[in-house]
Amino acid sequence: MAASPGLNGLPVGIALAVRAEAFSADLAVRSWVIRQKSERRAHLLLLQSDRGRASWHGTSVALEVPALLWLPGSTDATIEVGPGADGFLLSVDDDFLIKIIAGTAEALHLRRTTERVALISGEALPPSLDTVAESCRAIVAELRAPGVGGATLISSHLLLLCLQLWRLSASHDERHEVAARGGGPALVGNFLQMVELHYRDGWPVARYANALGVTSDKLHAHCQREKSCGPRAIIHERLVREACTRLQQLDLPVEQIGYGLGFRDPAYFNRFFRKYRGASPGNYRRQIRLEHARSGPSYAAWP
Repeated sequence: MAASPGLNGLPVGIALAVRAEAFSADLAVRSWVIRQKSERRAHLLLLQSDRGRASWHGTSVALEVPALLWLPGSTDATIEVGPGADGFLLSVDDDFLIKIIAGTAEALHLRRTTERVALISGEALPPSLDTVAESCRAIVAELRAPGVGGATLISSHLLLLCLQLWRLSASHDERHEVAARGGGPALVGNFLQMVELHYRDGWPVARYANALGVTSDKLHAHCQREKSCGPRAIIHERLVREACTRLQQLDLPVEQIGYGLGFRDPAYFNRFFRKYRGASPGNYRRQIRLEHARSGPSYAAWP
């Protein structure tokens, strides 16, 4: 079934997931306050003229043009640019960003890059400045006047921006860390990040190992050493944890929750969940809701 169009002609999902604006010289200082609430949104600022300042987590830095600033979805921040500034500010829902990145060969590197603050300015940026600006410009234009294939165009330019960010911010060693991929803690760390990207896709352990450039036996040995369990158990634990969260927070049918986690057979989802939680998904949901009802409302959760 095709996604229903949003108010601006784009599918509702992408129309809500991506926001972008171009700003140009004004008579006053322009500022943005970023507060992460229920939805986590990453932000990208491209500053092409004048100057600015950004503050996050107790850090305050001056932005000298040209400057490219990336703020991950976990970061509260304040951005201010001068009255003569021009550039772009984009934001993207973190879940949507993960979906864009997950299908690429560089997924592990891109996710690692987009999970931390990055600031590139001065001589490092100009070689890529036109490419970054063109992608920002294309996203702004498509959100304003979407055309055929607009969702794909926006997703493609977001991926290009992530690739440029990785190229600009990663060191030579990070881009070519062949040796580190096979080392114990580094290998397991990379595996855990890859699980976050693909635990709903039904990847077997052998596929994870192949993507990491090691054998299944080597991955299993390092997981046992670092986590005291094998890679399959780690993948299953992540699936069960996500299933519990969705059963508690969503009113969707159990079958639909299982399908969203990669289980095409509802009976298998029930068996899988019962194996790890000792109850069927439906019984688990009823038990949790009964416990919440008995404990009463949580005043700390009120706005």
